[in-house]
Amino acid sequence: MTQWIVEQDPRLSGYAVEWTDGRQFILSRHHRLFRTTSLDAGFEEIGSVLQPLWKREATRLRPLQRLLRSMFYNVVPLPDGSIFTTFDRSIGLIREGRYHTLPGLLRPVRCLRGACAIDDDGVLYFGEYDSNDERRPVHIYRWMTGAAALEVAYTFPAGVIRHVHGIYFDPFEKCLWCTTGDHGSEAKFLRTSDGFKTVEVVGEGDETWRCVSLLFRKEAVYYGMDAEFTQNHLYRLDRGTGKREVLTPVDGPVYYSRSQGQDLFFGVTAELCPSQKGRAAAVWSVAGDDSARPIASFEKDRLRKDLFMYGTLHFSLGPGVPNRFWFQGVALEGADGQTYCVRRQ
Repeated sequence: MTQWIVEQDPRLSGYAVEWTDGRQFILSRHHRLFRTTSLDAGFEEIGSVLQPLWKREATRLRPLQRLLRSMFYNVVPLPDGSIFTTFDRSIGLIREGRYHTLPGLLRPVRCLRGACAIDDDGVLYFGEYDSNDERRPVHIYRWMTGAAALEVAYTFPAGVIRHVHGIYFDPFEKCLWCTTGDHGSEAKFLRTSDGFKTVEVVGEGDETWRCVSLLFRKEAVYYGMDAEFTQNHLYRLDRGTGKREVLTPVDGPVYYSRSQGQDLFFGVTAELCPSQKGRAAAVWSVAGDDSARPIASFEKDRLRKDLFMYGTLHFSLGPGVPNRFWFQGVALEGADGQTYCVRRQ
């Protein structure tokens, strides 16, 4: 079995690795973005999200940064050289060093980390994520390079779902998958091959279909449950048969995940919900033979989870570099705001 080592990266104190693609690293620090070709070289500032002075000053303090959710959730370079960003509830582009809010959003919403997708035509999709306690309609947006505004690609009618967890491009079937939540039939896996003109329901109905992020191999789709009340598991969904197989139980909901070659990584969140026995966030690896094991664990810190965030692991986005990737700890004892490198031994 491949051995992976998790180490704090001292070069990145105060920075989060947002994107890696073999040509560049894009990093964030508070509301600012930086680019470098090597983490051992200097970082060039490439833009920042507009913030009022009081917020810039207040969020220098890490607890207030968490309280105000003043952080990047998505940083994605686009084919035209601009950078799509989601920062708290702000959706925009950084182009030639300037930040531009994207028009067309029907209400301020978040997009969870890594939960936007670009298809083979370069069209970007993301869905609305907010509390939506009243269960109003929920929209999926698309952005096409050069467009005047965001477009609504699909709308869930009122009462059908609470919110969109994520949209993911499947490179093997050349389709988009959408995960939604939260309760009962609101938890769904959807798939579309025509940009949401038509939608297929792959699964729905209980917390085994409640999921945030998806990972893809040629033969199967992989995910971790995001269950609040029942035991969480990592799953393998076979493409050919549609059969689901439990790989392993995990102690807590999985929000974020990423692949590194044939190895898959899942971040268990310290949500402290009824389904979780302990207080730890953890990184689980799934090898090419589907064997699963934990490779790192961090305790939730003592600040209130509802105000100062759950204990999460923010994986770097992008195709990455060979044999390593990075994540930043959030709301974790001794690891909050710290960046870690996961490397193949």
